[in-house]
Amino acid sequence: MRRILVAAAVVGMLVVAGCGGGGETPVAVSTSTAASPSVTPSPARTAPVVRATPAPMSLAAAGKRYLQVTRPYNVALERFEKAANNGSSVATLRARARAVAVANQAESEQLLAITWPAKVDKQVRALAAADAAARPHWLKVADADSLAEMARHVKLASAQSGKAPAAEIRRLLGLPKYDEKDYS
Repeated sequence: MRRILVAAAVVGMLVVAGCGGGGETPVAVSTSTAASPSVTPSPARTAPVVRATPAPMSLAAAGKRYLQVTRPYNVALERFEKAANNGSSVATLRARARAVAVANQAESEQLLAITWPAKVDKQVRALAAADAAARPHWLKVADADSLAEMARHVKLASAQSGKAPAAEIRRLLGLPKYDEKDYS
């Protein structure tokens, strides 16, 4: 199957590039006045469109993939929490909050780019929406000038957290409950 797709792609590229290699001679097009006959170019050929439908992901594969996708965000969150609990400086917390926001964005994009099993698709989309709702608050934490301002935005980000959909995804995929020690 892969060879067919590769062959179709190569043929399509050759046709688009005009390198069909079919032994045809180029057709001359006259740009002179109406007194000289002109030759009309032949219509462009198009390659058939080949659309590959991804095979449904098994629940076991989905569980593995889910953990891979969510790990960087969970690690960033735990690093921020640990720094906050240890009384780190505003500058350190701002840097950690930036890392959380970047990981949040990446998680959201990856969650939406994957074709998940129908059993968890709705919850995955809810988690991506929760990520999107929390992201502006993490960006405000990253720009905050004081610990009080940071705390306010962390609280708002936490209110948007995807704990409920994430817990449901883990349950449906047969994964263990979230344990912060796994990400510290």
